Amino acid sequence: MAKKEAVKEVKFTKEQILKSNNYVGIEKDIIDALLEDKCYTLEEVKKILEDFNNKEVK
Repeated sequence: MAKKEAVKEVKFTKEQILKSNNYVGIEKDIIDALLEDKCYTLEEVKKILEDFNNKEVK
């Protein structure tokens, strides 16, 4: 039988995420405000942005 290897998700620092071309304009401003100085996967960043955009305005 072939061994199955677990796929490890790649994590990026806040600075790497901000410098990437994956996000533009206001998304980078939101990321800069919300993310702490630790590493995140792209899925985690996507979830954080979605949660922020879906918040009800008070």
